Amino acid sequence: MSIPFRKNRFEIICILPFIVFLFIFAFIPVARTVALSFQPLPAEHHACPFTLIHYKNLFAQAAFRQAFFNTIFIATASLVLELFFGLALALLLSTRYRFLRLLRSVFVLPFAIPTVVTGVIMSYLFTGGGWVNRILIDMAIIRTPINWMSGGFRSLIMVTLADCWKVTPLVMLILLAGLESIDRELYRAARIDGASDFYIFKRITLPLLMPSITTAVIIRGIDAFRIFALPLILMGQHLKVVGTYSYLEYMEYGNPYTSAASSTILLVMIMSAVLFYIRSVGERGVGGA
Repeated sequence: MSIPFRKNRFEIICILPFIVFLFIFAFIPVARTVALSFQPLPAEHHACPFTLIHYKNLFAQAAFRQAFFNTIFIATASLVLELFFGLALALLLSTRYRFLRLLRSVFVLPFAIPTVVTGVIMSYLFTGGGWVNRILIDMAIIRTPINWMSGGFRSLIMVTLADCWKVTPLVMLILLAGLESIDRELYRAARIDGASDFYIFKRITLPLLMPSITTAVIIRGIDAFRIFALPLILMGQHLKVVGTYSYLEYMEYGNPYTSAASSTILLVMIMSAVLFYIRSVGERGVGGA
């Protein structure tokens, strides 16, 4: 028995069930799905055990290309909005005003609502006579109600806003925890030196908050690309993302190979986005300031 194992034997035993769970229910299914995406059809299996035909067929389909674009648009737009509003709410709730701190549970409420219920709520809000159209008309932004569920760019905006409303509280909590870990003496020293609020935010808050921002981006980035339930509830098959496309290919059309290929592409999209962000922010944003 090696010394590291002997020294950390209790910790290893504690995490062993979790490792076994991940291996059985995560790593093996993912590996089998990736392998299936490169397998030829049973009738053609004798010719070559490896093929890229399923990926070729996918990108030849306009429906998949549209689902691919929809996924990137929703993931990017919702992530930007969630970071903006999450940071704004975190800054607001980090103040010392007692009545604002009491609102934390209120702002967290959307995250606690099941996704199915969120989809139903949003479907009512975005109907022709819903609150969204009423507010826009009262503010003289539009003259006639917008048909948000007609497909196209309007429906993308609707799904993005619905996803933002539900998940912004998670980003807010992550950033709020990061804000409260910053030493308040730094702010007092900066104010004594005459630093403005914007300068303090730019030179103290934002750099020290980068690890929390990175955590929020990675967690939400992975989840945003995996968006599934909201577009399916709000739009059905009229607005597909890669997740719903993969589901429909398997469950509705009986194409496990095409479904596996689209799922593999989704996995590559997620990993690429996460690695790109980590390389962009560098070790400073990942490991701390």
